[in-house]
Amino acid sequence: MSYLLDILMLILLVFEMTFFYLPPVLHEAVGVTLLLPIVWHFVRNRRYVASLGRGHWNGSRLVRLLLNILLVVSCLVTLVSGCLTSSVLFADVVPFSLRSNPSLYQLHSTAACYFLVLAGLHLGWHLPVWWQRWLHAASITARPLPARMLLLGFGGLLGAGGIYAAQQDRLIERLQGAHLFMAPALSYSGAGYALTQVGILIVFAEIGWLLSLWKGARLK
Repeated sequence: MSYLLDILMLILLVFEMTFFYLPPVLHEAVGVTLLLPIVWHFVRNRRYVASLGRGHWNGSRLVRLLLNILLVVSCLVTLVSGCLTSSVLFADVVPFSLRSNPSLYQLHSTAACYFLVLAGLHLGWHLPVWWQRWLHAASITARPLPARMLLLGFGGLLGAGGIYAAQQDRLIERLQGAHLFMAPALSYSGAGYALTQVGILIVFAEIGWLLSLWKGARLK
């Protein structure tokens, strides 16, 4: 059940990133709905916060903490700025001077891009645990070398597709806060643009997976 909620959270996030193709009311409603699995994810993993004061620290654990902090910050900034720029659900609550502020719109757009990237890194960090549980559930105990090489090649193709997707959506410029009126990916259909966002999520999940393999030096 918990994994289904995590998958639902990722699906809703990708759906939200296609806001160019969505009616404003649907984009805002899904954004509010996304808050529910996020809160549940925090509640379910509250022991992680309690464990921060225990055990030894190394580079890997520090990197994980920093990524989690940045993910929380990007999530909060995206949600708050989204509420402040709401044109439907919160239009009667938020003053027009805030709702019409172009800087807030740009902040919302940029924070959402960071949210997607950091969600991918976070997913990739936990991917080894997920993978082992999936193998166990499928009763797969041995992985021959050809199967591993095939899987590695498939992962490489997905990563290359993700890099291309990021280039098509001009992700670097978006993360730098550039105000983009057009990107090659926006000429795609809504489904095509959603696949672009999935590609970006996948390539950063692969980077997160590589980071999870690094143990790092123990910190004093």
